[in-house]
Formats: sequence, structure tokens, C-alpha cells
Amino acid sequence: MNKQYIVKRILNISLIILIFSGISYAIVPDPYNYSYFSQGDYPELLKISAPIPNPVVDYAEIWYNIPEDDVAEIAIYNFAGVKLKSIPVSGGLRKVNFEAYDLQEGVYFVCLIYKGKNVDSKKLIKK
Repeated sequence: MNKQYIVKRILNISLIILIFSGISYAIVPDPYNYSYFSQGDYPELLKISAPIPNPVVDYAEIWYNIPEDDVAEIAIYNFAGVKLKSIPVSGGLRKVNFEAYDLQEGVYFVCLIYKGKNVDSKKLIKK
């Protein structure tokens, strides 16, 4: 079986994509807690990073990855599941600068919404 290895650096963490017969799988070590995705399930690795820094005081960076020619949404939910913010995002490996000035102290969830589905989420702590 012919294997190809593609290595990318994301925030100083190696992303290794193994390609087997046209179906790719990704292996990434913590802290991002990535898992294996088949191209049959999703066209690319659909992931969002934990906010940096976390806990958040005023603002944070959130990295995400979606297919290049697509769009998605980063949504912020409170602990009760109420959507507080929605940030439209474009394709690729990119970052969003998230302003948290108007959030009260507490626990929130940052979710990557792709084609109407929550494909990844991380906890955000506001101080």
C-alpha cells in the first residue's frame, strides 16, 4: 500500500496527514484533541482550537480549519445552550480574533458549525 505523509505546523504542533488510497486521516497530538476523520465523512479536517489565552479576559484567538472554498460559523453559547454570538468564517486554516468584553465571567462553549452541524467545540472560560 502506497502511503504519503504530509506534515504541517499549526501553532507549533505537528499535524500529520496520512493518505491511503485517496482517503486521508489526520493524527494530531493534544492539546487540540483532534480525532480521525475520513474524507467520506468530511472533505477535510474540520476543527477549532481552544481559545488562546484561556481563561479569556478581553480577547482571544481562535484557530479553525474548514475546506478552502466553503464557509462556516463560529458560535458562542452560554452554559444553558443559548447562542450569544455568531461569527461567519471563510475556508482554510485561519484565525479569528474574538472580543469577549461583553461576556460576563463564566463558562462558555465555542462551536464550529459546518453545514448546519456542530462539528467541533471547545470550552471558553471568561474571567
